[in-house]
Amino acid sequence: MEKSQKEQVVAELKELMTAASSCVAMDFGGVPMSTFVPFRKECATSNARLVVVKNTLARIALKDTEYEVMDSMLAGMTALLFTMDNDQVVGAKLVKKYADLDEHITVKGGAIDGTLLDVAGVMQLSELPSKEELQSKLLATMLAVPQNFVRLLNAVPQNFVQLLGAYRDKVEQQ
Repeated sequence: MEKSQKEQVVAELKELMTAASSCVAMDFGGVPMSTFVPFRKECATSNARLVVVKNTLARIALKDTEYEVMDSMLAGMTALLFTMDNDQVVGAKLVKKYADLDEHITVKGGAIDGTLLDVAGVMQLSELPSKEELQSKLLATMLAVPQNFVRLLNAVPQNFVQLLGAYRDKVEQQ
């Protein structure tokens, strides 16, 4: 690879890192193409970018970014999965899904907002609900209070009407 091509790869990778919300590093040595191709396709549809690049070029691109803490993970066959969405758990969920399907995919770690995550941290991240799920739970919690208040306000006249109906039935039976 020529120097100009290497510089272009580093520039593209650096640009990718500035736009990404999280990154997961994994070892993919020995992964069959029958697993790797669907993995790449699902990454593309999930707004995540899977990048396989030489470790030396990745180290150069990592400098002066929030992912610089991942420098120690760049050894052996390494692929970097960048989540391009604000939902930072997407990449971790994809890696966990395919790591469960194929034992050759091993997680090395990751980073979010300049914080280094070990393998256990990435696995915990993959178990978190997505941003949309959290938003819907928050909305449901916020709506529950006024709904319960309206039910409470409605209960008093409703109980009074039921009481009057029971009294009417009692008077009619006499």
